[in-house]
Amino acid sequence: MNGVETRMGIKLYSTFVAAGLPAPAMRLGSLFGGGANSSDQAHMVADLANTLLPEMERLGVTTAGEVGYETLAERMVNEAITTNSIIIGRLQVGAWSHV
Repeated sequence: MNGVETRMGIKLYSTFVAAGLPAPAMRLGSLFGGGANSSDQAHMVADLANTLLPEMERLGVTTAGEVGYETLAERMVNEAITTNSIIIGRLQVGAWSHV
């Protein structure tokens, strides 16, 4: 997608090894929060949606008007409060090794 390696996290191990580095230690993490405490996660998800919006529109998945980025995070938090549920932020993969 637009030259971005969207699966780089799962490719880090083989990338380290192919570069001649020791096999890395790895960690997968995500921030998540529930109800009114999910604002940071909602903003992370909304910002990601906004970043992907041009490609989503190009592919005919949605329009900017349907997404409503300006109020998306607020609507997500309100829904989490109303449904007593959580919002899970994006997954992040970290890898490190010692040479």
